[in-house]
Amino acid sequence: MPELPEVHTIASDLKKNIEGCSIDGVEIENGYKVNPNNKDFSQKLVGSRIDKVGRVSKNIVIKLNSGDFLTFHLAMTGRLLLRDTKSPKDTHQKIQIKLSNKEKNLALRFCDARMFGKVGVWNGQEIKGLKEKYGPDMIMQEILPGDFMERLKSKNTTIKHALLEQTIVAGLGNIYATDALWMAKIHPETKTRELDIKRSTDLLKSAKEILTEGILHRGATLPDEAYVDIFGQPGSHQKHFRIYGKAYCPRCKTKVEYKKINGRGTYFCPSCQK
Repeated sequence: MPELPEVHTIASDLKKNIEGCSIDGVEIENGYKVNPNNKDFSQKLVGSRIDKVGRVSKNIVIKLNSGDFLTFHLAMTGRLLLRDTKSPKDTHQKIQIKLSNKEKNLALRFCDARMFGKVGVWNGQEIKGLKEKYGPDMIMQEILPGDFMERLKSKNTTIKHALLEQTIVAGLGNIYATDALWMAKIHPETKTRELDIKRSTDLLKSAKEILTEGILHRGATLPDEAYVDIFGQPGSHQKHFRIYGKAYCPRCKTKVEYKKINGRGTYFCPSCQK
């Protein structure tokens, strides 16, 4: 599943390439569901202009001059691709949005192999509600260590599970949370109530560092190649994983352990992470 660095990369590239474009047409594959429905979705988009592109947690949010917002959540296998209108249809293509400006015609395509993605057009009040569902953004908002600690401790669970709760802090996914815990030398099954300000400070610093690196490397593309950027190119952060997918700890050379914590595959060093 694309995490914050992958979604951030997509939103940043879209911002550079489609802001100011007009929406000239919408094509939706039969059976693919959008919000509110296929007819209204198309009517709300066609004739609009794209004013601004951003994100809310892992949602790509496109503001239209009509005051409505077009949103994409990639879920497990969603892709957003920016193509020339004459390029061949993409694999698992579900939606095509035709764009134009003074210089060129483009096609924004949403592809979704497993059809878990979410696409919709929402009004301003609904977008406000979407924002309120999430905790502070790990990259776009300042989070103080004390607030970070209290947010984590508000859930009586394991630290790994709490980090993935988007209502606590927004943006961390399984890979980056796994590496952040290794960097901070915290065992993923540590109970949140056991956190102190020092460990919380170390973890916050590590989380921000690994997410920033992920953005610099334009996200991570795993062997399934589910994630690519809007130009169809893979990220490179998979070459820089700290503990995720490793056989031996890069720090102490101890054999890495793997287990599922709350259903999510987790790598950790039994020696370094206490």
